[in-house]
Amino acid sequence: MSKIMNLTSKLYQNIVLDKIQNTEWDKGNNGPLVVELDPTSVCDLACPGCINEDVVNKTNSFSNERLLEIGAEFIQNGIKAVILIGGGEPLAHPKIGEFINLMGENDVHIGITTNGSFINKYLDEIAEYSKWTRVSVDAATEEKFVKVRPTKGNRSKFNIIINNMRILSKTKKGKLGFSYLIQTEADGVGTSNVDEIYDAAVLAKDIGCDYFEVKPSYQWREGADHALMKHDEIEMNKARKQIESLDNLEEDDFKILKAINLAHSLGGVQKKQVKKYKTCPSAHLRTLVTPSGVYMCPYWRGKDHMRIGDVNRLNFSKMWNSILRKQKMDKLDVSVDCDSIHCLRNDTNLSAFNIKKKLSDGITISKYEEFDRFI
Repeated sequence: MSKIMNLTSKLYQNIVLDKIQNTEWDKGNNGPLVVELDPTSVCDLACPGCINEDVVNKTNSFSNERLLEIGAEFIQNGIKAVILIGGGEPLAHPKIGEFINLMGENDVHIGITTNGSFINKYLDEIAEYSKWTRVSVDAATEEKFVKVRPTKGNRSKFNIIINNMRILSKTKKGKLGFSYLIQTEADGVGTSNVDEIYDAAVLAKDIGCDYFEVKPSYQWREGADHALMKHDEIEMNKARKQIESLDNLEEDDFKILKAINLAHSLGGVQKKQVKKYKTCPSAHLRTLVTPSGVYMCPYWRGKDHMRIGDVNRLNFSKMWNSILRKQKMDKLDVSVDCDSIHCLRNDTNLSAFNIKKKLSDGITISKYEEFDRFI
């Protein structure tokens, strides 16, 4: 059976419980467990309706030297996992192969979200050290791909990406995933890809992927809104039928993953996510580092009022313990600032509060050995 991704179970690992126990939500800690890192804002694709279009190709990249220095600072700080993401396309940075090696050789787990076009350049490094590599494809055919994920010259890299994935599938030690973002004309792409969901999953299985992930699209509206995209009901009915048939493809070595908020998107009605808390545990346990600054979390990428520091100016540990970050964290009020955001980590936050209280009250908590650092 396909499954909905569960983030809260990861909190009960020994490594995470220790971090929660040593974190005061009003005072913080000496560093996060996980960093989401944008090595660059550069991207070789020009996807219409890109949710990061306000930062892609408009800021810069970490210098070659600084990227590797940051990696060393992550190790020194005790960070346990790094997710290469964007922003731009993370594998477009010229030193990303060396960075992956540096992390892997020092037991910092690496996860990669990529468009797949540069996998071949760093095949050995990715195959050896990436715990998971998730490729955003969003189509099953080149005809559809060139509409949803074209290059700046309106060309297609579909065959290059699929071939890269096939090659990686034969040598990888970690997991390889095929990511499918549901899109319709509401996303600004001028087309709908709901008719290719099932065929894309078949393609993923043929490639040798470990899983196929289907997820809803989001939108930024004026202000702080990061809400699920509202699609035409007819399109969502088509998508639902396609998704219902995916379970038939599952086998022991091929899984179907459904994003946490997928059901809300398919239903066409998004229940408001009420947050009755001020501080954000997730912002203490993980953070977003980009060339333009460090931000509370990915929902606030490029938003100056949620910028907590700059690792181009400060060592990561000094930035994390800076007065600026403390001031921003003290000022944060999730019930107000994140009221309109449908946050993937709301349940994580609620569970973290509950765990912290139990630990403070001396209540025994069942613990798991480490199984996934990417909380």
